[in-house]
Amino acid sequence: MDETLKQYMMLFKEMNNVINGPDYPGKEKDIQHQKEQIDAYGKQLQQGFSTDYDYDVFADSVIKCAYGDMTLEDLEAVYYGLKTSFF
Repeated sequence: MDETLKQYMMLFKEMNNVINGPDYPGKEKDIQHQKEQIDAYGKQLQQGFSTDYDYDVFADSVIKCAYGDMTLEDLEAVYYGLKTSFF
């Protein structure tokens, strides 16, 4: 699996767990830091897609994967399928 994709997915899941987890001192700061990291990885990943639409489809798939509606293997298939599309 692409290392950038793996890091992006791990950070997204971590942020989701923090958001939905119990409150604690510094939670908002942790969420903001994770969001900044996710945005940086997202920009790297976005460069591999030929259109914004392809990236949007991928981003929707990341959300599905984070919520357990899609496997990591399926996400990887979507990722590589969209990166290689020439429409």
